Amino acid sequence: MLWIINGLIYGFFTALYTLVNQRHNFNGYILGIWRGFGISLLFMPFMFFIPWQTNLNNWALLVFQGWMIGIYDSHLFFASGKYGAGPTSRALVVSVWVTTLIWWIITPNLFINLVTDANRFITLLMVLIGFCVSYWYMIKTPVSRELAEYMTPAIFALAGMSVATKEIAIMGQNVWYNIVYYLVVATFVSGIYNSVMYIWHNRPSMRAFVKTIFAPKIVRVGTYIVSFSAVLIASKTMAMRLAPNPGYVVTLLLTAPIFVFFLNKYNKIPDNVSSKAGFSMLFFLILLMLVINVEGIAD
Repeated sequence: MLWIINGLIYGFFTALYTLVNQRHNFNGYILGIWRGFGISLLFMPFMFFIPWQTNLNNWALLVFQGWMIGIYDSHLFFASGKYGAGPTSRALVVSVWVTTLIWWIITPNLFINLVTDANRFITLLMVLIGFCVSYWYMIKTPVSRELAEYMTPAIFALAGMSVATKEIAIMGQNVWYNIVYYLVVATFVSGIYNSVMYIWHNRPSMRAFVKTIFAPKIVRVGTYIVSFSAVLIASKTMAMRLAPNPGYVVTLLLTAPIFVFFLNKYNKIPDNVSSKAGFSMLFFLILLMLVINVEGIAD
């Protein structure tokens, strides 16, 4: 049950994270630079107190994770600024299915166990039909279709991150060591990615680049992002370590659209772009996780 609690914390802080740029609409790469380098520098001193990671595969995993974080962060920030946090968070619902599919490919025995249970498998097919119908309704409007297309790289990046996070969480015996490596190395790589992408798209001079990053408004928002992102990463990593399938933790990420919806209602911010279809998708994906992991929820 502990992974469920950590997963819910992950969902709540993801909602706050998604809401950041809805109000300001800053450049997504700049916010990604702050999140990446800010978290890395904040936790870098802890590297002096933990064993040095000597496994090259683990270093490659951390670099891959950082690349995925960079893609995910920039798309999420840009989308929430342009389309709003509500539609953006609901678009990420698809990542649950992608994550589960990837995990099934990595661990085919889990999928075989599901197929051999006829009742659960037929129920799964009916849930998937409901999900596909909901998704079709969500992308019927031009705005929703545009958002879905833009968020596709972020959806696959989140799925890759989720699988990689589970591997990072178990790459050593001490989960806190793993979290520190995630907070320092992977986020640093994401900061590099967003820096390269910002420079590539905007071609600023060094002076203009530094001035933009340290503009007072950016500093305030960047500090806010760094302050709660560490909690998000820590809770996600612990949940992934304990959960039987990373897709189940991402399912709890589905609470983020609910938190966003009520926070927008509280702040009287309009949030009605494909909301019915988006929440219908969320409903069917919760059913999906219940069908494929009846035992896992009780662990």
